[in-house]
Amino acid sequence: MVRRIFVLAALATMVALVTAGCGGNDRSAVTSGAGGSPSATASSGTASASPAACPSQQNKKFAKTRFAADAGLAFGAFHRWIWKPYRAGTFQSGAEGRTAAMVKGAAAGAFALNRLNAARKLVDDDPTLCKALKQPLDALWNSVNGLTEKLRSGNLDPAEIGTVGGAIDAFRDRSRQAGTEIKDREPPSLGN
Repeated sequence: MVRRIFVLAALATMVALVTAGCGGNDRSAVTSGAGGSPSATASSGTASASPAACPSQQNKKFAKTRFAADAGLAFGAFHRWIWKPYRAGTFQSGAEGRTAAMVKGAAAGAFALNRLNAARKLVDDDPTLCKALKQPLDALWNSVNGLTEKLRSGNLDPAEIGTVGGAIDAFRDRSRQAGTEIKDREPPSLGN
């Protein structure tokens, strides 16, 4: 019992720290073309970023590899701490272990947001990734953010997890088409 309380306290602390690092800093509007307004890239409804918003050459070494690693950690956290409990029915009202699953899910969501934010920065530094994945990744980040907020507040409709899971699978397919395969990576764990 004491161990569980310690683990839940540690997870809550991790959620607070990671969320503070991610908090409200929406990178969808940070990159803009020369003289362009930052909000122009965020409000565009197309599936790819405008060429002016994307770099003409790679700005960071191993951007694609690092992007795949960060996205893989985010997807691994989602699948381990959110998707598996969802499939087991743990998020259903009245299910045994629901509260612990919600706390762990919120922590995993915050971790996934942190890694997706890192992936977003790397997408902005690679012309191929930027053109193919910038806006879909921003949309995915927003979906995971909304789910994390609902997990944190406890006002979750479990069907929303299925929607976000589908968005992750669609993004993974789009990334593969862009030439970068994302494999789930096991995230760090604070306990079961």
